[in-house]
Amino acid sequence: MERAGVLISCDPEFRGMAVEELAEILPKDPGLRWLDEGLALVRIEAGFDAFAEAVRKAAPAFVRHIAPVDREVVLTATPADLEVLSAAAAELSGRLDPALTFSVQSRILGTGKLPYRKVVINETLSTLLEAKTGAKLDCRTPQQVVSVVCTPTEGFVGVSRTVQNRSAWPGGMHRFKDEEGQVSRSEHKLLEALSLFELALPLDGVALDLGAAPGGWTRVLRQRGLTVVAVDPAELDPKVTRDAGVVHARRQVGEYFAGLERESPRPRFDAIVNDMRMDAAASVEIMREARGYLKPGGVAVMTLKLKEEDRSVQRTPRTVRKLVARLAEAYAVVGARQLWHDRSEVTVALRIPA
Repeated sequence: MERAGVLISCDPEFRGMAVEELAEILPKDPGLRWLDEGLALVRIEAGFDAFAEAVRKAAPAFVRHIAPVDREVVLTATPADLEVLSAAAAELSGRLDPALTFSVQSRILGTGKLPYRKVVINETLSTLLEAKTGAKLDCRTPQQVVSVVCTPTEGFVGVSRTVQNRSAWPGGMHRFKDEEGQVSRSEHKLLEALSLFELALPLDGVALDLGAAPGGWTRVLRQRGLTVVAVDPAELDPKVTRDAGVVHARRQVGEYFAGLERESPRPRFDAIVNDMRMDAAASVEIMREARGYLKPGGVAVMTLKLKEEDRSVQRTPRTVRKLVARLAEAYAVVGARQLWHDRSEVTVALRIPA
């Protein structure tokens, strides 16, 4: 019996780490084949539901997105491919729950230019599936997904619940548009973390931004309605310093915490964020100290910077798990993931129970 297929997405730079994580989840050789630098096809013994549950429990940091392969078809890089993909989608239409919303998410791989675009695939299959199933299309927050991957010679189609895929975005590529007034692209990283980890910030309150310069994360928190204490000896962007809701503490984090210790009562924050460029283990210890200044029910987001010399395939996943376990001694860990907007880092979301 042929084993079922699953598509695995990751950052190309960290695909060795993703493979290392998969080896701990899959008991047998998955027969891995790279379709693209950050997209692999693996074979599994159990069905996709069981595999997705195993991934959920293992909580890998570098496996960004998974999707089932329920149909594999031959493509010819001609307009006739749309008919082939439509036939495959029609065969799978019974797997869509008509009571739930759906979206078609497609990716086109390979260097050969195909005579159709992703938007054409999405529109063609969405129209077909709406008519066949009665399910409503929702491209922004779908409850189930029809995943399509095309190369010039192969097509892969599958149906799954969105929660099983590890991300509601195709391949985990959670994109945000640049906007007027943006301070840095790191803002997208915090926005992605808040979305992916489903972190609810209070409608008002006070947040602490450690290592805030130039102020991108501070700006995001201000947009969410929080007053922000931005701690950094460096200057903030003028767009941030002009905001009356920002207090700039121009000192090192350790010095700032020492000052808080002298205050009575001890200040407490609704949210704490940390994107400091420093050794990951040292940053973890700072966040453990920061825990004493976070209110019950408060949330925290931090990044673990992965130094190039430490990025070995065997060492990195274990190092990340060790650091996350250290954080778990002080917080409830919501998740630790290498996000689409991350570079050489892993983002960790934390919470203190109310």
